[in-house]
Amino acid sequence: MSLPTPSSRSQTTFVAVALALSAVVTSGVLLVAQNRRDFEVVAKNYTFRVSGTNGQEIHVTQNDLVHVTFSSEDIPHSFTIEEAPYRIMRKAEPGKPVTFDFRADQPGRFVFFCNLTIDPKCKDMRGTLIVDPSK
Repeated sequence: MSLPTPSSRSQTTFVAVALALSAVVTSGVLLVAQNRRDFEVVAKNYTFRVSGTNGQEIHVTQNDLVHVTFSSEDIPHSFTIEEAPYRIMRKAEPGKPVTFDFRADQPGRFVFFCNLTIDPKCKDMRGTLIVDPSK
């Protein structure tokens, strides 16, 4: 059995470094492909208002990181999604916004609503999380 020559050791080292660099670059590309999307959701007068929209929809692409600042301007309200995989329930009181993050990893349409019973009209509050499939 012969010992490796200095040039074969250099080639082996070069290949190992190239593979490691390739892995780092690939993981960096995956991180860039995942966008962070910020939304302000305000509950008031028994409706949700989503910043940057004309309505009550949070529209994102699959694998986006969704950052929500949820606030209430009148009485306590909740931002609730009961459907898997999200299962989110956050409560905000007037003047006390809450923030939370989640990965939009499942495409589809998911209803968010207020599940508090402070006022019977709260049950009519509805919005939609729309997660488009990634391309």
